[in-house]
Amino acid sequence: MTSKLTLVSEYPLTLNSNWVVPEIEQHIKLEIYNAEKTYDKKSIVFYAKYLKSPSPVQQQFVEQGFKIVYDNLWEVVVDTNLQYVLQHSDWFRHYESLWYKYLGYHMYQPSKNFTKLAFMPMRIKKPHRDLAAQKLQLWLDDFIWSYVDQGQQLPNGGDAVNDRNVQRLFCPEWYDSTYFSFVSETTVQTHTKTLFITEKTYKPIAFYHPFVIMGMPGTLQSLKQQGFETFENLFDESYDTEPNWHARLDCLIKNVSKFKKQPYDMLTQQKIQHNHALFFDHTITSKYIAEQIIEPLLNYAET
Repeated sequence: MTSKLTLVSEYPLTLNSNWVVPEIEQHIKLEIYNAEKTYDKKSIVFYAKYLKSPSPVQQQFVEQGFKIVYDNLWEVVVDTNLQYVLQHSDWFRHYESLWYKYLGYHMYQPSKNFTKLAFMPMRIKKPHRDLAAQKLQLWLDDFIWSYVDQGQQLPNGGDAVNDRNVQRLFCPEWYDSTYFSFVSETTVQTHTKTLFITEKTYKPIAFYHPFVIMGMPGTLQSLKQQGFETFENLFDESYDTEPNWHARLDCLIKNVSKFKKQPYDMLTQQKIQHNHALFFDHTITSKYIAEQIIEPLLNYAET
């Protein structure tokens, strides 16, 4: 390919996000479809949403023989016979890092007062969240928590709107007032070949908070492989290897019941500082995007 690759989409998709564009456009161009333009198959790839029925515009590009790249960056990694699906299991970590920095959240410095035990935001109703809320009843008065679909909102109602920007609302008090995050991930079932770790897990990492995670087995191990610290000094982390999610939740409840309220020790301080610094390390995120997103895309476009 002699000229710079251009991704043309009918409307903005993940790579068109304001905080991602500077990283992407170091390597390729992004453009919104213009009906008055003529496009060249040698330098253009059409960029579309995965599993969305083709629009007339997309169908036109398909019929004219353009290559199509499908955006599945927000969902579980899938096996598919489509030409090329843009997806990667670590996407959330790097996307959230860029987004939080764009919003200025990397400037946050904790001012702990420890008035509550834990922070647990939940929005969409799911069976594992129903059971967690039920089993945590004895401690919920000592939580800052939400379960929006069940009518329980955070103090400022910031998680009540089904909008990704609002869902990234950050209030220092949530973290300053609590000892740790009880993370309720999107899924707890091992129904895919790839772990699905979302922004829910990366929030406490970004905001200097210890955590336990109600997620898929192997989540803590995956975080360690990415270089993050977990908190075996505060919690029994054997839950991470428990295949049954009910038993995994029981172990998490036991961790809550046994937690000792005391200021962070030196090891915990070192861990939360390390996690914050690693999460916002722009060099790592730039390298990831270049190697895991851009390079495979360019290889596809050139074949």
